Amino acid sequence: MKLAALQLRATDDRTETIGRAADLIDAAADQGTRILLLPELFAVPFVQPEPDLDYFRYAEGLDGPSNRMAAERSKRHRMTVVSSIFEAGQVPGVYHNTACTYVDGELKSVYRKSHLPFSNGFPEKFYFQPGGTEPDVVQTGETGVGTIICYERHFPELSRVVALRGGSVLCVPVASASAPMREVFQLELRAHAVFNGLFVICANRVGTEGTKEYFGLSAVYGPDGDVLAQAADDRDDVAVAEVDLDLVDRSRRRRPFLRDRRPELYGRVTRMEPET
Repeated sequence: MKLAALQLRATDDRTETIGRAADLIDAAADQGTRILLLPELFAVPFVQPEPDLDYFRYAEGLDGPSNRMAAERSKRHRMTVVSSIFEAGQVPGVYHNTACTYVDGELKSVYRKSHLPFSNGFPEKFYFQPGGTEPDVVQTGETGVGTIICYERHFPELSRVVALRGGSVLCVPVASASAPMREVFQLELRAHAVFNGLFVICANRVGTEGTKEYFGLSAVYGPDGDVLAQAADDRDDVAVAEVDLDLVDRSRRRRPFLRDRRPELYGRVTRMEPET
């Protein structure tokens, strides 16, 4: 089957940005893509270093224009599309950074980013309320897909949850522009793939937004940490990789990290107060 990471430059014109994203989904579908990932909050500019009350104008409901396009293209092409939106919650004044997984046009999962930064020019805690659930794994009919969002790639516990819940594909929508992070960006994603025996799809933005220069590097990684496909580094693009899902089982037999876990020794990881 084929997996795809869609890389996109967002502008203030949400309708125009969504249109370009739709065209790229069509192009990926023409290549036989079965699972496609969009970047974090793909249809609108991302947050700037200083909190901005005007930014809330970009919020939309789960049935807003960004997800309507993702659902329509998912149904049209009979594929799985993982969308990402600035969600206006049902409670007034509550907002989330939300990933939605559509399978053949049907909404199968709503995952709200649970780990939010307020550092390196990303004051997300000002805008978003954190989610309170672990990542879902959606069965697409071909494989299991789980999603974590951007900053959460720094927390290996979350991708391990996806693996333990039976996921074979980990989706990581990101908005990554930090120069220090670029140095370890692909190292982290390759590590998630190897530690868990997963395919990893990472979709980033590209281009200049305010003070930020998004560096792209959208790619698909194999369970051995190989870069199977990577988008162009300076423009909208879609990276499509043909994969063999049997590699997941083979890698987990060859590197049986899930088998050899010792959860009874890891209590310190989840305790709020460390023991002395």
